[in-house]
Amino acid sequence: MKPESLRKRFFANSMVVTFVVMLISVFVIDISYQDELERTARDKLRLHIFSVLSVAHLAEGQLNVPVILQNPRFNTEQSGLWAAILDEQASKLWRSLSIDELPQKITLSQKLGELHYDNAQIGNQSFLTAAYKIAWDDQGTLYTFHFISAENDRLIQGDVQRFRFWLIGGFISVTFILLACQFFVLRFAFRPIYLLEEEILSLEHGDKNALSANYPAELSGVTQNLNALIDKEYRQRERYRVSMADLAHSLKTPMAIISGEMVNYSENKILQDAITRIDNSIEYQLRRAVISGHNLVSKGVHIKQVLNMVLAALQKIYVDKSINVQSTVQDELVFSGDENDFLELFGNLLDNAFKYAQNQIVVNIHVQTTSDNKQVLEIIIEDDGVGFTESQSIKIFNRGQRIDSLGLGQGIGLSVVFDLVKNYDGIIETNSSKLGGALFKIMLPHNLNNIDSTKKA
Repeated sequence: MKPESLRKRFFANSMVVTFVVMLISVFVIDISYQDELERTARDKLRLHIFSVLSVAHLAEGQLNVPVILQNPRFNTEQSGLWAAILDEQASKLWRSLSIDELPQKITLSQKLGELHYDNAQIGNQSFLTAAYKIAWDDQGTLYTFHFISAENDRLIQGDVQRFRFWLIGGFISVTFILLACQFFVLRFAFRPIYLLEEEILSLEHGDKNALSANYPAELSGVTQNLNALIDKEYRQRERYRVSMADLAHSLKTPMAIISGEMVNYSENKILQDAITRIDNSIEYQLRRAVISGHNLVSKGVHIKQVLNMVLAALQKIYVDKSINVQSTVQDELVFSGDENDFLELFGNLLDNAFKYAQNQIVVNIHVQTTSDNKQVLEIIIEDDGVGFTESQSIKIFNRGQRIDSLGLGQGIGLSVVFDLVKNYDGIIETNSSKLGGALFKIMLPHNLNNIDSTKKA
């Protein structure tokens, strides 16, 4: 399973944290608003009681209150606001015009001068009530009254619903704005990583020789180590190339002397062939040693050009066999590897195919997408020769192993191919071809997305 990128992981965590914090804020604001709204409603009911109390007067033990009050809601039916006055026995003395009958159960205040808040039910309507108990002195006689005011709870809940509508809308808008800002901030913060990725890709294509130094402190150590690794690899390859050149020179000079002395033994064909084979093997192995291992920095290989070059050479060598070669490869297909490695790979596989084919060879090269969305370069080479058995296919890549009795070669060509494929983290498979001969299938990582980097440069 491919791990998620740091940017996606950081953004996902930030999104969760932002959403949770905003959601908690919404709940806190909603509860606070309801408490404030209820407190405000209670304050209004208290003021309504005092407004009724201000217009009431007691005469000869009789409490008189105007029928029409200053607040028009008290005078309008079903306005949602009403008031009433009860005596000490909780019997109705007065009610406002906005209500036809009082609730059956009203919680009254038990102490003088104390306000008591509660809820009352009239039919299917709920009311928030406030009850206030007073004692009125009239000519030395105390009279106790309960002043009550109430407001429909539906009005309060309507205010709550409207507030929640705007609160949720604001929550969604603010959350979206915060996430969008976080996204762009993350893009800006992670931009050095994108630049580092682009520079590494330029290194792979051979467009640059080193990473730039203007990176943040968190990445400077990585870039410095990468530059040191690139420089070390280059210097090692240079030392290796010089050493191999010196070795080639030291071996070729004695071989030249031996070849010169072999003039006196020109009749000994076996010895002449052995010397020639040794000379060719030394040159071949030294050349391969110098080019072995793909460069850390490579401009890429134009596959069709390399293939055509190898086919042209082999068709001249095997001109007597008149082999028909069918090749399918895209013109712009490029692989980020060493050209000499590809020459070695195609040369050995196609030489093997030309050697054993009767009339036909088929080469098919294309880019294949795997199940985990990775692109691989798939190379399939088939011939109509005799092929090989399953037991022979097990040892065919072993160095020095041969499955035929032909006198040509030393049995190392396919082992070279096997080593090259493994060096590029690829896979090589063998099977029987539909043509009747052998089938070689190679799958190599494909990193250039079918773009000719030489044309880009």
